This record gives sequence, C-alpha cells and structure tokens, in this order.
Amino acid sequence: IATQAQGVRAGLRALELKAAALEQLQERALATPLPPPELQQDLQRLRDEIQELTREIRGGLRGLEPAKEDEENPNSFGARMRRTQHGVLAQHFWGVTGRLQAAQARYRQRSLDRIRRQLHI
Repeated sequence: IATQAQGVRAGLRALELKAAALEQLQERALATPLPPPELQQDLQRLRDEIQELTREIRGGLRGLEPAKEDEENPNSFGARMRRTQHGVLAQHFWGVTGRLQAAQARYRQRSLDRIRRQLHI
C-alpha cells in the first residue's frame, strides 16, 4: 500500500509541475501575435504527456481502492488505511485535474477572443 501511495504521490507532483509548465507555455503563446509552430508543438507534446501521466495516476488510484476483503471487515487497520490513502490522494488528483481543466478553458477562451479581435481588425 505504501509503495503504491508513494508512486501516486510522485505522479501527482510531476503532474503539478507539468500543469505549471503548460500554463507558462500557454501564456507565452497568447503573448505573441502569431505563435511559432515549435511553441504549438511543445504545447501539444506537453498536453500528451499530461494525458499519459493522468492515465497512470488513475491506474494507481484504482490499485489503492479498498479491496473486497476490506468490505468484509471495514474496521480493520488495512481497510481504514486504504480508504484514507485513497481518499486523500483522490482529492489531490481531482484538485490538480480541475486546475488543468480550468487552465485549458481559459486558454481556449482567450485564444478565441484573440482570433475575434484579429478578425474584427
């Protein structure tokens, strides 16, 4: 259980770092009138890495879910520990993915606004 939880925690830290890097790249892309193709490729590569990492973390969280034998004895130490670890890590995961989704939505909206302004001019 502990090694699975450590793996998920490490994945969450990596996901947070990639989320921050994605936000910075998006800001750079929005700051230039015509972003270079390399920047667009970097953004797409980072999005793909985030998607893969998210998939791995979901798998790790599934591995931490309480097992069938835990349902038979829900007050055992192992069952309580699994539920607690899973709950805390799942909350952290949903927080990070929510932040990523918000950043993506902001980027899309600001990109649309920029395109509208350019078309208006």
